[in-house]
Amino acid sequence: MALRRPPTRIELKAEDIEEYEKIRVERLQAEESIRKAAGGHIETSEELATKMMARKRTAAERIGLRKDSKP
Repeated sequence: MALRRPPTRIELKAEDIEEYEKIRVERLQAEESIRKAAGGHIETSEELATKMMARKRTAAERIGLRKDSKP
């Protein structure tokens, strides 16, 4: 049985929020500059995840790991 302890309290200060916003804006600007350099299209993490899942599904079907695939 695991010991229960009270949750740790994390306090968020105004400085932390400002720092987060600053970093977020910098990342968005960097992403936008990369997108412009790439000709307007760069794959988002969702697109990459979708492609990766499709590849895994295809590989699983090929080697016979999927139960719903037809022989």
